[in-house]
Amino acid sequence: MRAATRSVRYGPRVPVAAASPHAAPPSAWGHGAPSAAAPATIAVSGEAVVRRTPDLMRLVLSVEAVRERAAEAMAVAGMLADRVVAAARSAGIAAEDIRTLDVSLLPAHAADASGARITGYRAGESFQLTVRHLGYAGPTLELIAGACCGDSRIESVGFGVADPAALRSAAREQAFVEAESRAVHYARLAGRELGPLLALDEQDEVPAELLPAASGASALLAAGQAADPATVVQHAGVRAVFAVR
Repeated sequence: MRAATRSVRYGPRVPVAAASPHAAPPSAWGHGAPSAAAPATIAVSGEAVVRRTPDLMRLVLSVEAVRERAAEAMAVAGMLADRVVAAARSAGIAAEDIRTLDVSLLPAHAADASGARITGYRAGESFQLTVRHLGYAGPTLELIAGACCGDSRIESVGFGVADPAALRSAAREQAFVEAESRAVHYARLAGRELGPLLALDEQDEVPAELLPAASGASALLAAGQAADPATVVQHAGVRAVFAVR
């Protein structure tokens, strides 16, 4: 007698991993569970340019003496340097505004049939004078030139401000105000309210530059003051990130 049999029908095979009770739910597959939404932010930049009229002038001038002997050349150059300092002090320049920049002693040469030969020594000294009363710049130079009897020469003339830190601070403040104003505007356009500051980066600071006067420095030195003074310009820039609500 044949044993009774029953027919068993199997459905589709299920992967073991999916059938395991410890398997992760389908929502966790792929890149993992979704994270909380990042807060909304606005990133803006701000720039500022601050201009000031110079309130001081820096002169670099030098004296020089050529003599047969080195000691004599140094002595004469030292005497001329003393005259420069005395003239500057008599013109009202403070001692701390008179700086010695360089002292030099070099051989003086002359070319002949046998080649270059030493004929003497050239001694020199250079100074930086800070003139804080621009109206007296011309008379100050005239006084110094007269004291040195033509043995001095102007190497360079520069203008600036007595407090550059305050100029930089003013530029930074204006740059931040512009950035914040932009952020408020963008938030309002988006129908949102500006939140707190989240990050602030200062752009590479550019040193103050001098925009020369149309009349040039020669007018200042000749007349004692310039009809169209030079302008000191300070740039600043920031990048700010604000939250929005």
